[in-house]
Amino acid sequence: MSSRPALTPVLVDFKNALAEQKHFYACGGRISIATPTTVDGEAEARSSTSLRTTQSKPVTIRWDLSNPPHGGLAECKRVTLPITQQRDRDALDSLRDDCKPATFGLNGKDVLDETYRKALKMDTELFCTTFDPYSLGIVDTVTQMLLPSFEDPQTHRAVDARLYKLNIYSGPSGMFKAHVDTPRSAAQFGSLVVCLPAEHHGGQLKVRHKGEETTFDWSTPSDESKLPHIEWAAFYSDCEHEVMEVSSGHRLTLTYNLYAVPGTRHLTGRSSVLDPTRLPLHSAIERLISDDPLCGKGLVFEALSYQISDQSTLTLNAGGTLGFWCSHAYAYNDTREAPLPETLKGIDASVWESFRALGIEVKIAPIIRMEDDVRNSIAYFHEWEKARERKREPRKRCRLPSKFIVGNKFGYGNEGSAGAMYSHCAILASLPSKTSKDSATTA
Repeated sequence: MSSRPALTPVLVDFKNALAEQKHFYACGGRISIATPTTVDGEAEARSSTSLRTTQSKPVTIRWDLSNPPHGGLAECKRVTLPITQQRDRDALDSLRDDCKPATFGLNGKDVLDETYRKALKMDTELFCTTFDPYSLGIVDTVTQMLLPSFEDPQTHRAVDARLYKLNIYSGPSGMFKAHVDTPRSAAQFGSLVVCLPAEHHGGQLKVRHKGEETTFDWSTPSDESKLPHIEWAAFYSDCEHEVMEVSSGHRLTLTYNLYAVPGTRHLTGRSSVLDPTRLPLHSAIERLISDDPLCGKGLVFEALSYQISDQSTLTLNAGGTLGFWCSHAYAYNDTREAPLPETLKGIDASVWESFRALGIEVKIAPIIRMEDDVRNSIAYFHEWEKARERKREPRKRCRLPSKFIVGNKFGYGNEGSAGAMYSHCAILASLPSKTSKDSATTA
């Protein structure tokens, strides 16, 4: 067996640079509500400052019943948040009464189990709202943070936020245990949750990825002098998240599915172009290439999540390939769509663009995951195969059973869907050997 080579200093630097980027999975913010007092008393003060704060008007929700009682005409109802009048308080109770129990997806089916999820829902065909995440700059922020576009027109991307559900988690005991969102299509890369200004306590949203956790606490502050706010959080769809128990009040949220689509200007009229040469990973990758870490020996280094494994393997190919196991899972639906690299997320997108900016050929490949005993059998077969080739014996093909290909590894999600599922992939960068680079320089 070949000895395991040690990582070179530049590979160690690259490994550390990857580890520093592991927090790229969620973002959030808050938007204050423009009430009559803030409009009269604070607008003038804000106008004199260089930093203007985005404000939203009070949010109105209108809805009707799909099946009105006694076959009559559907009654249109409305509630305005934050609540300032008794009629809106009554309307919020009416909205809660008109919602239905929320289900969740389990193995492609909708399941109602209030020990796992206790919440109410209303589908988009039954309500409309004055809230607009585009005009308030939320979608632009999500685009910059979670789906940045680059100068290459092939990966110039935009976010299409589509309203999916209205949910109410009421106290006591409203909650949703840890789950991963069910992808609605291969183009979906994330979710946006907007918490409207309805008084409640508890119900924190916890988002987790690769051992990291971010908590969004949208409870109503005890200091009544604080202005009401709209809170929001966006995160990648393969991130596990959980709604903690609501102790009192009503946690009212709007959920948007986030899709990657071509071109930023098509949606918002603004261009959010990032220069990949200014990404933190770019300089680390540039040093990696200039130092020729493969030393012309054709080494293949495995990058596990956002790390480079110390267990490097030797191959006989000319040149070398650096393999980066993507940090995120991606939705796919067989061969109907090819969303990658357009839907690459966070650090995965940074790695892809940094290599491309340096002229390195990159491609995406699926990952096959095997049990240890199968992996050992394949490794033994590989050594045995090489021995047979040396004796010039005829080769026998080895077929891997399809059950070892990664499929939908997530059990629980929002409402079930058979349209797409999650899988894993790797980014492969073809690094030239020092010999080929030297010959290209002298040519």
